[in-house]
Parts: sequence; C-alpha cells; structure tokens
Amino acid sequence: TDINRAMLESLGMADRERPTVVIFLTDGLPTEGVVETDLILNNVKQAARSNVRVFTFGVGDDVNTVLLDTMAREMRGASAYVRPGERIDEQVSAFYAKVSTPVLADIELTFRGVRVEDTYPYPLPDLFAGTQLVLVGRYRDGGPATVTLEGMVNGRTQRFVYEDLTFRDAFDSSSGQGRGGDEFIAPLWATRKIGYLL
Repeated sequence: TDINRAMLESLGMADRERPTVVIFLTDGLPTEGVVETDLILNNVKQAARSNVRVFTFGVGDDVNTVLLDTMAREMRGASAYVRPGERIDEQVSAFYAKVSTPVLADIELTFRGVRVEDTYPYPLPDLFAGTQLVLVGRYRDGGPATVTLEGMVNGRTQRFVYEDLTFRDAFDSSSGQGRGGDEFIAPLWATRKIGYLL
C-alpha cells in the first residue's frame, strides 16, 4: 500500500476555493514508496490546503493507527476503524450523515481573564450538526473569565462570546490545600495529551 502517493494524488485534486473532504480508506500499513510515518505526515501537511479536511478509515487489524489518527487530527478530520466482521457501509453512512451538515469550521477559542494552556484536541476539529466539541486543558489561577468561540459559517466569520464564566481556583487560600477539579478531568487531559504527543 503506497499511502503517501495515494494521499498526495488525492490532495492534488482538491478544489482551491471550496471546502474539500478527503476520505482515506485503508486495510493495511504503508509498504510501498515512502513508508516512514513522520515523512508521510509531513508530506500530507505540506500538500494540503487549509480548506481540506481528511477523514481516515482503517479496516481490519493490520493498520497504522498512529498514522491514521495523527493525519486525521492534523487535517481537522476524524479517524474511525472497522473491525473484521463489521459492515463498512454502515460506518461510511454514519460518517456521511455526520459531515454532510457542517456547523462551524476553522474553530478558534480564546480565553480572557484566565491563563489557559495545553488544550486538546489541537488543532480544533470542525463542528458538525449533532456533534459536540470537548476541549480539555490546564489553567492557572481561577476566577471570572470570558471565552470566545470563533469560526467560519458559509464563508463568513461567526463569533460566540460567553461572559461571566467562573473557573474554579485549584488552590484554597483559606486552608492552604489544593482543591483540584473533578477527578475524571486530569486523566482525561493526560490521555488527550499522550495521544497528541504520539
């Protein structure tokens, strides 16, 4: 399977003006041409225009999940896997139902009033009807904050401003003890960061 060549050829056909979705379906590992994961990812990133989204489907047990997950994430798409015995047509139909109704593209989040860092996923994926955007990150010194969500809708910038939000302080100054957040947040953030680093 020459994944590098297949991706470069498909990206070369992408429309320069309109949003373009590339669906990459593979049942194997890169075995021909460029086979190194890092080189393939770099080549795809260089060849893709900003209006291109890549969604990857791995079929079977012998796929390079790191390659497919990273490619989809970096190209603001998503990855899915079909195990032996599962019906690929059902997966593709579910995918099409998801991406056929984009709500917000090229999403950016900004925070005012609190310092936020290490947010994942990065870059933020596009938002489609019936889906949600779950963002995890770290912040220092809680307090009142304003969060601005900005993206493109039908070629126009749309902005949503959420004011008067309160980020909890992680440290209780009266007791001198750390308060932390909900117990599930730290492992969720760590899992997303590890996935990003891989």
